[in-house]
This record gives sequence, C-alpha cells and structure tokens, in this order.
Amino acid sequence: MRVVGGRVRGRKLTPFKASGIRPTSDKVREAIFNVLNRNYAGAAVLDIFAGTGAMGIEALSRGATSATFVDNSKGAVAVIKKNLTLCGFEKEGRIINKDARAALSNFKPRRTGEKSRQGRFDLIFIDAPYSEAALTEVTLKQVAESRLLSSEARIVCEVSKKTPIESLPAGLTLIKEKTYGDTLVYFIEAER
Repeated sequence: MRVVGGRVRGRKLTPFKASGIRPTSDKVREAIFNVLNRNYAGAAVLDIFAGTGAMGIEALSRGATSATFVDNSKGAVAVIKKNLTLCGFEKEGRIINKDARAALSNFKPRRTGEKSRQGRFDLIFIDAPYSEAALTEVTLKQVAESRLLSSEARIVCEVSKKTPIESLPAGLTLIKEKTYGDTLVYFIEAER
C-alpha cells in the first residue's frame, strides 16, 4: 500500500493487520481522486472509519491543509500515527479514537491555515466495515444533520456492492456511483 499522488507520491504506508480490515486499494484510491478531480489545496478532510488513514493521507499529499481521522480501534490509531509520521504529516493530522457516532456527536472541527470556512470539512470519507453495512447510512445521516459540511463539500462512501446504500438522507445528492471489483463508491454532495 502506497500514496498514489501528490507531494509524497510513492511513499509506502504501514498496513493494519487485523481481521475484518479492508483498506482501500491503491487502484481504487487513485480512481476516487481521479473522479473527484478537484484541487484540494487548503481543504479540511474528515476520514471516518479511517483504518490505516490512507484516504486522509492521500488528500494531505494532494494539498489538503488538515485531516481528521476517526477510528475506534487502538490498533488502527497506532497505524495512522505511524503513517502520518512516515509521510511527514504529524502536524496536519488529528486522530480521534472513538466510535464514529460518538465522535460526530460532539465534534469540533479544527482547521489550520488561512482558509477557515468556519471549521467545516471540504471532503469526507466514510468507509465502514462491510460487515456493518448499516453504519454507512447511519453515519451519512449524522453527517447530513451536522454542520460539518462546507458549501462545496464532497462525501465519498465505500460499501460492498452486495449491500448498496438504500437511500440518501435529506439534504444530500448523489453525484456519481462507480463500481471497482466488489466495492461500490458513492460520490455525494450537499444540496444547494
């Protein structure tokens, strides 16, 4: 597993070796950022169910100013810390070792740099364990009801193609849906 684009392109990341962990492959991560096709310089990123932190680190490599990683596994948190250090992003990364619902309930986004868009996130990744498919929809609903989205925010959700998202919460619109092997990726934005 490696960073596929940006400032630290090619940097190898430490994998998280635990049962049930399914990090986004390099190929899928690259495809996701190709679909996003945006300049994320100065962006604030939220990586929920972060695992190895690869998605948030990829965004940092491509110019994001900050990334917040949420994962309830102490093992994942240790791997994220190691990967942030390997890439030189210790200052840009913030790790929250909590369950996603708890973290989002009392969330105070942090942003470094000048472009503060009121502490909201420009890019959110949601990649719940495939074995807990309902978590994706619960998390999407919580994000939609929060005030965490900037005006042009994008949300990327990865799910198993066997358990697609039934419906999006009010206030969110599907931009695109792509399938990569057994992974179904949704590209979503807030309704304007």
